[in-house]
Amino acid sequence: MKPPPEPLATVPGAGRLAPGAIDRGPVDLDAPLDEALALLGPCRRLTVLVNDPQRHTASRAVLERLARRVQPESIRLVVATGSHHADAATRTAFERALGRPAAGAVEWHDCRADDLLPVGPDGAWRGHPALLAGDAVLAIGSVEPHYFAGYTGAHKTATIGVASFADIEANHAAAMDLACRPGLLAGNPVAEGVFSMLAALEGVRPVAAVHLVQAGPQVLAAAGGATRAALDEAVGWAREAFVRTVEPAADALVAEVTGPLAESFYQADKGIKNTEWAVRDGGCLVLWAGCPRGIGQDAFCELLRQAPTYAAAVETVARRGYRLGDHKAVRLRYLTDPATRGVRAFIVSPGLSDADANLLGLAKAPTVAAALHAAGVRAETDAIVHVRDAGNLAVTTNPSAGSGG
Repeated sequence: MKPPPEPLATVPGAGRLAPGAIDRGPVDLDAPLDEALALLGPCRRLTVLVNDPQRHTASRAVLERLARRVQPESIRLVVATGSHHADAATRTAFERALGRPAAGAVEWHDCRADDLLPVGPDGAWRGHPALLAGDAVLAIGSVEPHYFAGYTGAHKTATIGVASFADIEANHAAAMDLACRPGLLAGNPVAEGVFSMLAALEGVRPVAAVHLVQAGPQVLAAAGGATRAALDEAVGWAREAFVRTVEPAADALVAEVTGPLAESFYQADKGIKNTEWAVRDGGCLVLWAGCPRGIGQDAFCELLRQAPTYAAAVETVARRGYRLGDHKAVRLRYLTDPATRGVRAFIVSPGLSDADANLLGLAKAPTVAAALHAAGVRAETDAIVHVRDAGNLAVTTNPSAGSGG
């Protein structure tokens, strides 16, 4: 696919950071790790949690430094997969990339496993047995805006990443709340649920974190120590790198998604969620993504088939209960329903058919220019924003959405 024509205003994305967005020279990973280990104190058995392959996290760089401080036989290494699944080939390649920081085999979390244990003084949630088997927990995570959890980070690695499917589903059900936005932690029900799970874990085990701020594989900044305090520090850098504010709201916005997130609509939808609040009600949003795998995980499409409006989607979920992925459908209907925001949404993608686009409530266009023309956008007078790497860059008109809380 050829790049779309350059609209009037361009917001540089994570893959093309604005010059000097974060310019602090070489990033020191030793100090954040030392702060985390100092918080945990002496450990004969240390449970270490790392992100799975679906997120760019320089876990190996931290693990190599950990191996110089902690004996490998003391480490129990767990890949925090959340509800994701990885095939054997993916696991083998990922374990090879991690190196050999632990004496034992690398463990992969299974959210549906039978041996998950209650976590917290009151058994608030169920998680991987390794959380309770060791003396302490060290979580390694990467911090960037998340389209409904506010920000990712080690706080999610240590909770959602190693929780039961039921607990993940219960947390994600709150994502239908309009306060669940990228770059927003304070007042975000999903984020507050994660922090509640973290507090339960901290009630029974010492927990520390190393948070990495990354643009792809490049580490831009790092913070370590107490999970929440280090997150606040890392969020400041992540906000600088990955959150932009535009004023006034755009008449039209082009969300360009490339790389792994462009493989399917299910993933590329993050480009919509990350930018939808920068478009005025009744405006135009164009998602530009290849989607060679089509819609991808399509469980949320069942709700779209049943509910052509936002009100119908909300009523359906209330009647039959939330299912993982429903928030995607509900929020998509909220964006496009004339009774709510009424944004005209287009998809430019060779991987999606007209039928796919109709199901999603999007209009299919052959090019970005054709979509803007169909929406009646006038380059001479309308405010048009082009967001590169919209799957990773959050754009809003609301300054509070850039607050870490």
